[in-house]
Amino acid sequence: MIIDYADFTRASNLIHPIQGAALLLLGAAEAYALDNGGRRFTLTAAAALAISGALMFAAILALPGRWSPAQLALALSVRRGFYIFISFACVYSAAGLSLLTKEAVGRRGGGWLATFLGLLAFAGVLYFVLAWRVNEEARRRVLVWHAAIGSTLLLAVAARAADVLRPRRPLRLAWAALLLLTGFQLALYRETPSAFAPRLITVESSTGRAGR
Repeated sequence: MIIDYADFTRASNLIHPIQGAALLLLGAAEAYALDNGGRRFTLTAAAALAISGALMFAAILALPGRWSPAQLALALSVRRGFYIFISFACVYSAAGLSLLTKEAVGRRGGGWLATFLGLLAFAGVLYFVLAWRVNEEARRRVLVWHAAIGSTLLLAVAARAADVLRPRRPLRLAWAALLLLTGFQLALYRETPSAFAPRLITVESSTGRAGR
């Protein structure tokens, strides 16, 4: 089996826009519901969020994995940091399903809303962790971008949680706006090739004395 390290970069460049599109749709749905009410748009956004996780996993299986579980296992064994994108896939799908359930049960869905917000917060934390899953030479750039992404997502969750405790229109507006901002950042992000490129290590050995 041959591992093409560029496939990791290509997969990342697919996964980030997928995440961005899901959050942009969710932010637009929340902004629309603020003035128009109704749940149809929110249900669509929740379904898209759940589907985005499946699309992320498909991108990983298609590129580093070449549609082969054995190839994927080999690729992940040499690039263990890429497991974080599988975590993102699971978290986004779980968040979408939680929001779908919350919308389905209506006012009785407080627990599902808390689960949804908790999963989004966890995703926000994962963005900070991502910088330590790439090569050191790309870490600073990845950290700057993903710290901004993680921060805006965590602020969005904080605004929504505050709105649950004390409903206020500005809080719902901030929730929607911060989701849109996070989505735009993800949609614009492009991975640097050095993030997942193979690393060359030079080993210098001291010259030993000849034996007798």
